[in-house]
Amino acid sequence: MRIAVILISAYMLTACPAAEKTELWQPMQWNGERALVSSPPGWKAIVSLERGRLVHFGPADSETNLLFEAATRTDPAGWGGHRLWLGPQHTWSNGWPPPAAWERSAAESFTVSGGTLRLVLPDAGDGWPRLTRTYQWSGERLLCGAEMSGGTRKAQIIQIIQVPKTALIDVVPQPSKAAPRGYVQLPSTATPHFSAEFAVPPHVMAHGTSLTLKYLARVQKLGFAPQPLPARYQKFVLTLDRAGQSGTIASEPDAGFFTQVYLGGAEPFIELEQLTPAFSPHAPASSTISLQGSAQ
Repeated sequence: MRIAVILISAYMLTACPAAEKTELWQPMQWNGERALVSSPPGWKAIVSLERGRLVHFGPADSETNLLFEAATRTDPAGWGGHRLWLGPQHTWSNGWPPPAAWERSAAESFTVSGGTLRLVLPDAGDGWPRLTRTYQWSGERLLCGAEMSGGTRKAQIIQIIQVPKTALIDVVPQPSKAAPRGYVQLPSTATPHFSAEFAVPPHVMAHGTSLTLKYLARVQKLGFAPQPLPARYQKFVLTLDRAGQSGTIASEPDAGFFTQVYLGGAEPFIELEQLTPAFSPHAPASSTISLQGSAQ
């Protein structure tokens, strides 16, 4: 009997130690879709396989989602959560929308190994590199990776986190001769051209040396020097940060203002964006962002 107890104990320690179990991605159903969930102490992330993306990030002890959530894939607002595109956007052959391989396709395949979830996206064609998404925890930070390879055209990696429109976004301007206000206006339906000199948009509230951006149902897109983006929502703060990149740089679109915020018109969300330079073709490149939640 004593030998049997020892053997069972050894199996429990080697096959399903508690520390490892919290890092694994477990199958579940999310809004009727095949999904995987991972919940280390304090926080929970859900990735929908049908949407090929992160759709939920929030406290582990509640259903609060700090991301904008579209309950169905027929929602006119899109699929929500974590968008991943290649750019610059003005080089898209069809103008708008993004290729379906990036925006409206299930993961072509996925694997889980060592706590890392990898999702291979369909081929977008048109010379674009192939994209793979990765998700893994680093403490309480969720690392969201994008890897690209192949293709015949240079491309920048655009990672976008959608948050509810009632969130408030905090940023720090960095005035310079090239950007007197410390940030720039980016092309959108409201302002078709890149501009460094403009009237302060009504979306922007100044607080000493920092700014707070808010949704006003009027389109505005602003670019900042690379920095973390905290979004305050309900009693939480979701911070989107840059966590590394690799690749051979070919050019720097948007004059290097690679931290961006899109404040929509009719859209029920705000988009927090972290972009890379454009990387040379024929060589692998990657971008990693991190999500971290905290209480206000």
